[in-house]
Amino acid sequence: MKLLRIIICLAFFLVSVDVFSIELDHSKVSVLQNATPPRGDISDYRFGFGVGYSLYATNQMDYKITRNFGEFNELITSYQGGFSKVVNRDFEWGLQFRHGHLMTLKSENTQGSTCDFDDLQFNIDYSLNHNAGLRNGNFTLNTRIGLGGTMFRSRYFLTNPETMLITKTIASVGYDGQMPAGLVQKEKQKAIIGNLGIVLGFRLGNNLTLYWETTTNISTSNKMSGNLAKKSWIPPDGYLFTGVGLYVNFGRSNQIGCPRF
Repeated sequence: MKLLRIIICLAFFLVSVDVFSIELDHSKVSVLQNATPPRGDISDYRFGFGVGYSLYATNQMDYKITRNFGEFNELITSYQGGFSKVVNRDFEWGLQFRHGHLMTLKSENTQGSTCDFDDLQFNIDYSLNHNAGLRNGNFTLNTRIGLGGTMFRSRYFLTNPETMLITKTIASVGYDGQMPAGLVQKEKQKAIIGNLGIVLGFRLGNNLTLYWETTTNISTSNKMSGNLAKKSWIPPDGYLFTGVGLYVNFGRSNQIGCPRF
């Protein structure tokens, strides 16, 4: 939560600097706002980073968000960065890297799973209000679809509800045999992963934008839960992600007026 507060404070600071430092010829604003986005220009791109939460989406969970159970807390910060490029008023594409952590308890907090993962996904966004890249206004609502790869390590363990501590690791994936367990797979796992979700974009300043996204990410692996005794591949393991990101558009000065909320 501290990181979310920091990124929001940083956004408002940059907005104040951006708004008060730019002088525009307002007679040209309406023409520039309706102009077709140029192609092959660096102003087509936005670059940025973000933070959020990743939550397990697997049948190896109790569908409750565990918090303040000893040192267990399912709300673990994930980090991401990437860029996107405007194609036209309706579409933009981009690459996104995410480093995240997953944790869940089940069976009345007697069993649990954890996973560390790194994703790289190629995304395509479709703007439902025809404002891809925030070229013609201060708000956009996008649908997103993406595909890429993930690498992860995971483990499945038993916990004591009274002491709220891990008592035994049942299975582990990707810990190079360092994790004592009955079932061990030493190597980290690689899998295809895809996502589908909603993205909201807001213009904060002339070159600064804020994007909030919520996506469902599904992999082709059934081992992100760490439970190697699980044989069925249906449903596969995955996670939900929700978070915010700050993005910068270079070369955008004098292309759009000050934000109007």
